[in-house]
Amino acid sequence: MKLNVLIVEDQFLEAENLSIILKKAGHSIHGIAKSVDQAIGLLRKSMPDIVLVDIVLKGDLSGIDLADMLNKKNIPFIFLSANSNATTFEEAIETKPYGFLVKPFREKELLLALNIAIYRYQKNLELVSRQQTWLNGLLTYVIEMPGSKDDKTLSLIRALTSFLPFDFIIIDTKLADKNESAVHRYLRTGFDEYVKISDKAMESDCGIIAEDLVAARKKYNGNDNAYFLNGQDFLDHCALSLLTDKMRRAKNFNAMLWLPLVSQWNVNMAITFYRCTEESYTQDHLDLMISTQKLISEVVDSIRKTSHDQRSEEYKPSKSPNQLLRPVVEGIIGNSPQLIKALDKVTQVAPFDNTVLILGETGVGKEGIVKAIHQLSPRKGRPLVRVNCAAIPVNLVESELFGHEKGAFTGAIERRVGKFEQANGGTLFLDEIGELPVEIQSKLLRAIQEKEIERVGGRTTIKTDVRIITATNRNLLKEIAAGRFRMDLYYRINVFPICLPPLRERKEDIPALANYFLKSYGSNIRSETMSLSAAALKQLRDYSWPGNIRELQHLIERHVLQSQSSRIDMFEMPDEIAANEGLPTAEPEIKSYVEMDRVHIIGALKKSNGKVSGPGGAAELLKLPPTTLRSKMKRLGIAWPNLLI
Repeated sequence: MKLNVLIVEDQFLEAENLSIILKKAGHSIHGIAKSVDQAIGLLRKSMPDIVLVDIVLKGDLSGIDLADMLNKKNIPFIFLSANSNATTFEEAIETKPYGFLVKPFREKELLLALNIAIYRYQKNLELVSRQQTWLNGLLTYVIEMPGSKDDKTLSLIRALTSFLPFDFIIIDTKLADKNESAVHRYLRTGFDEYVKISDKAMESDCGIIAEDLVAARKKYNGNDNAYFLNGQDFLDHCALSLLTDKMRRAKNFNAMLWLPLVSQWNVNMAITFYRCTEESYTQDHLDLMISTQKLISEVVDSIRKTSHDQRSEEYKPSKSPNQLLRPVVEGIIGNSPQLIKALDKVTQVAPFDNTVLILGETGVGKEGIVKAIHQLSPRKGRPLVRVNCAAIPVNLVESELFGHEKGAFTGAIERRVGKFEQANGGTLFLDEIGELPVEIQSKLLRAIQEKEIERVGGRTTIKTDVRIITATNRNLLKEIAAGRFRMDLYYRINVFPICLPPLRERKEDIPALANYFLKSYGSNIRSETMSLSAAALKQLRDYSWPGNIRELQHLIERHVLQSQSSRIDMFEMPDEIAANEGLPTAEPEIKSYVEMDRVHIIGALKKSNGKVSGPGGAAELLKLPPTTLRSKMKRLGIAWPNLLI
């Protein structure tokens, strides 16, 4: 594929060398910019296919600042870096580049990085397109389905949940020629759990009286454009809206997305999404909502026309939406925000064949996520084959994955079908892929890319239809830097990453997990219902859980076996010091560079009383240009007005 490439590099010789390599490979040069300002000027004239951008550039703005702009314009980019420090590197990774090249690099590495970046970009576009098609199918189903007003409203909310994160949603309708309106508010309390919020609850929880709500609905005339606000932008909006500010303070909201619906049938309609997490909404979210704006309008209008007491009846829709309107995720326990975020990603990617990379420490439940993806996918009736890459001897890995022919090597007394062929038509889960030998990684890359394999000792290729899901507890970027993992394979498998938090970061899930294991082992081992004392539960909450859910499971199983009664009063907990020694990070690395950067900036803002620029401002204290500081604040989710409270 011939690409039109923009080069953003302030070193003349390096920029020229890049240009020569790209032209030699048949690519064209969109332009060469020495600064972010020059790059913006070139982008205004026309859009390149991809951008090569150095992280450190002359001027107030860095390559990271440009990356934020490129993300908004949906232009893929590859970072170039020489001697960037760890903080800069982490900030660069947070912008989600399509590739990363460390200087000096070879011609082959540059061209390979370009190919991988475009591959990932195209896969992302395909996923967005498929998600839009899938969402259209779900919305059409909701229009056709019978049921009460609340039934249909919840079905709409469930359909949107799979594609847009939110903690609170308001669906508002108002007749243009009558003093008649309706509002549906739902607070999300779990993965598939929603609570309807009444006007009375709004008054008691947020201090918002009925007159405030009526005035707000009268103000909306249906002519606004859709938009989203994160972090500081959302706080600025709240300063102008008493209603929104009351909700923000009561519910700790930090982001919103406003979607006015197509005004027709003499009705004005809108949906507002609120989120507690900062930097929640992206241009991709907005584009997806706008693309389905008319269909969502039809759904809301059908809800408006539905009577409250209309009962559901046996119904066969013209198009089945799969089970994603009522997703069933078995064996995954908890309602913490971090877990729900991961499960939302599961429902987003499950219907499609995109490669998924699951990240998390040992024992966090990665295999449960794999099973959920498989069960919610069209491949659910086909095999789910698991391979533990860490448990296979190095000399047998290739045979295990791809199979072998009789006589291929000593001991190969018969033909063996490998895991790829066993999983044909289904899902192949490659657990602990970070342990895979480097010499096998190139063959795995070919199998993923070409969708074909060759048995050891075989002479013909075999086509395979397999969805690949991988998992690792390793930091693959560090493995790449150490030469133990191929960068091209990393970008092939990292199409859709899902990160599972460790148990110590979701302790609110411990009671539910403990009760689940107690019920399971109590009925199986003791044939009775088991319970925990308050003191025992406090022990579980206070422990750091280096072994995560698996360690909790084994601890409860052991104590169920040892218990003399149906209640566990105390646990014999592992030694805390020994547990800490097993944690993957050493004491100096308790906080990441990004976290330390955030603390440092907040400290400067406090010292300057919230002043960013000018004499005595935080930018001067930190010896940073004000524009760079504001960019860092936005990226790190620092809303400095709150520091004055």
